[in-house]
Amino acid sequence: MRPIVTVQNPLRFPLNEIFGTQSNVRLLRVLATDTEGPLTVADAARRAGLTIPGAQKALRRLVKSGLVRQVGGGKKQQYEICYSDPFGESVRGLFKSEKNRYEKLISHLQKIFEKIPPPPHAAWIQSFPGKPDEALVLGLLHDTRYLAEYMRNLRKQFNRIEKNFDLTIEIVGHTKADIQFLEDEVVMLLYGLSPFQSRNDGSEHAGPSNHRKRELWLKNLSIKVAESIEKDASLITRAREHIDQMLKTDRGLATGDIKEWRDILKTYSVPRLTNFMTSSSERAERLRQSNPFFAILTPEEKSEIANDLEVISDA
Repeated sequence: MRPIVTVQNPLRFPLNEIFGTQSNVRLLRVLATDTEGPLTVADAARRAGLTIPGAQKALRRLVKSGLVRQVGGGKKQQYEICYSDPFGESVRGLFKSEKNRYEKLISHLQKIFEKIPPPPHAAWIQSFPGKPDEALVLGLLHDTRYLAEYMRNLRKQFNRIEKNFDLTIEIVGHTKADIQFLEDEVVMLLYGLSPFQSRNDGSEHAGPSNHRKRELWLKNLSIKVAESIEKDASLITRAREHIDQMLKTDRGLATGDIKEWRDILKTYSVPRLTNFMTSSSERAERLRQSNPFFAILTPEEKSEIANDLEVISDA
């Protein structure tokens, strides 16, 4: 059975074609908000999470619609939003509103964790909904004696957010005893420090040897992230946005380091940034503890880097 009963005039209803597929929407989002210049098919595909053939097909459709235009030719051919098109600026505004809505949700969640006493050790997004009707799952680490009451108070605060954003929020509470048996599932940290940090580095009983092992692990991780930045400079934009979001809330003693990262990302060139991230200076070692790039990597990027780190560890 055909889902469409009548055919609509593309002259009167051009948005049917422009937003007709998820590939189109993903590419338009990248071109409108995630870049400061035109992109090749390969770059656009990678940032949009598409295959290159799928991106090529979608870009051809968008060029035909007039909303996207080709720049250059041959192997150097690139694509960008055509802002002379009547829909050009409107599309940029639409995706900016989408981004602002998401940032507003994250900000509301962070403020709730800050204002309910006693504050937790950590709160994080454990998983995003895969479909509109699925739940946003949050993880919470608190002392055993406070956990149940804190979760009840959270639920009261979340009711209004769920209504305003038409969203279901689930909370999974943990105590320190649970952490040893959990997989690392921090998609985005909302409050405190990573709940798995003490498990990974043995910080509660860390001696010089454990401390040095963690420093070496962080440096190796920074080397792999620096290599990723050299291949994809958009990681810098994502890290800047993450820092701006973090600085909207009080991070206590960590605020100074976060502001240092903000200044570094605003002023350093890519070569200077990658050299700093991999250096052995006292400042670099200190700031590696709060490296914002660790938080903005996609699961695929994290997996690739983790595989490379296993190779380094085995060497």
